[in-house]
Amino acid sequence: MDKFYQLLRESVIVQALVTLSLVSACIYLSIAGKPIPELLTNATMLSLGFYFGAKSAQTTVALAKR
Repeated sequence: MDKFYQLLRESVIVQALVTLSLVSACIYLSIAGKPIPELLTNATMLSLGFYFGAKSAQTTVALAKR
């Protein structure tokens, strides 16, 4: 449970949930045949870039500590 709180403090869980919800909304709209608003597309791409950028930075820091 301590690991969960550590990840929550580092906002990893929050980033993942926001990114997952935005991607899910885009997938749903695409499957439903509805147009995806430009704002949703931009927010999704921004969130994906931030999420994977943060993951990359965390990996770099973890490797540097070894």
